[in-house]
Amino acid sequence: MYPTKEQEVLLAKTFGCCRLIYNVMLEDKIREYKATGRMLHNTPAGYKKTNY
Repeated sequence: MYPTKEQEVLLAKTFGCCRLIYNVMLEDKIREYKATGRMLHNTPAGYKKTNY
């Protein structure tokens, strides 16, 4: 698989966003567990902004 330059940029942005949301969700899980001792069951949909 040899992506074009445009595809490389899009892939880099996509993977960057995935990494960011994963780290934010993990941080929230750790914070909740330390505060309450219970696991937070969060999903990526909970972090989506709605602009309706």
